[in-house]
Amino acid sequence: MTVARRLALVFPGFEPIPVEAHCARFVREAKKNAPVFDMKVETSEPAFAREGVSTAGFTVHASGEDWRTDTEIVLYGLDDLNDAYAERGGVLRTLAGLAALADFVVTGTFFRFVRTSWRYGLFFLYPVALLLAALLIGVLVARFLPGDREFRWVAGLIAFVLALWLASLKMHFLLMMDDWACARDIARGGSSDIGERIGLIAADIRQRIEATDADEILLAAHSFGAITAILALESALRHSRPQAEIGLLTTGSSLLKVALHPAATKLREAVAAIVASPVTWIDVQSLTDPINFYGSDPKKALGIVAGNGPRILHVRFRSQLGESTYRAIKYNFFRVHRQFVYASEKRTGYSFHAILCGPQPLSEIAAHGGLAAHWPAHGAPERLGL
Repeated sequence: MTVARRLALVFPGFEPIPVEAHCARFVREAKKNAPVFDMKVETSEPAFAREGVSTAGFTVHASGEDWRTDTEIVLYGLDDLNDAYAERGGVLRTLAGLAALADFVVTGTFFRFVRTSWRYGLFFLYPVALLLAALLIGVLVARFLPGDREFRWVAGLIAFVLALWLASLKMHFLLMMDDWACARDIARGGSSDIGERIGLIAADIRQRIEATDADEILLAAHSFGAITAILALESALRHSRPQAEIGLLTTGSSLLKVALHPAATKLREAVAAIVASPVTWIDVQSLTDPINFYGSDPKKALGIVAGNGPRILHVRFRSQLGESTYRAIKYNFFRVHRQFVYASEKRTGYSFHAILCGPQPLSEIAAHGGLAAHWPAHGAPERLGL
């Protein structure tokens, strides 16, 4: 089976960039990735909407030897949600983030992180390490700078604030504070804005699913976007009975970041409903990325008994990239985390854009454990290494 027409609903992660920038990234990386998979890619002019929820809509026309696939892309942006957290100012953002981190420790969620994927536990501690490093710098300045006591402590406070400012500018400290505050709000239902936005997205998805005549409906999510996608998909499935195959692709997923919190009952119920449904789910993980739950199975981690869990694909970014590219990104873990949705330089069994724009249905990719070595014109699928 090949997909002639696809509806792809795309959910980016928690990044403070507008939907227009997400759209430009997708188009740029899809065109870079096309030659690696023997594809030609053309895109329509995107249409942007900001009523209720931010979206970018455009069509990707992909073709190769003896095949053509038209994919309608709808990209959902949550930059207004990022803005709502960022507008509170540095002090409140830091306090809210620390309160969230404390919540995840007190409830035992942090220890569940460590049991599920110990490397994610290190990522949890990273913003704490940045804060302590900034505090140490401030204390050292206050202790050893020449001058009277008042001057030294004022200088120490300034050094502490400057260190945190640099940590935010270069190492995303305040973004991580917002990220954890948002995760806590989702788990506890503490923000009506989040629930309202997810409700709007779910309603929009239901409308698009009911209206489409595509061969395949694919929800593709990166990082924090997996949470939005799962909550919205579960709501859509409760109200719709789509005729087309439905697939869920989660990459570098932060699902367990929230779902392991004891208060996140609604999210765990959504996961249970999806694994019990006919939806084909692929979860892509990478050892190189410390921000995903590498080695985990969401179904097992959440203690869900019924249904089929996602097909787990482990991808090696070193295998996808040239040596110089890999060396340039491997120590920048935020850039590594985004590699899930960036173009690959070598053909392997995983490519975000080849899955969303190519002719293979997600069910076939899941069954064979990755993209085919050759597109359908060349015969039966042969699995590529990851």
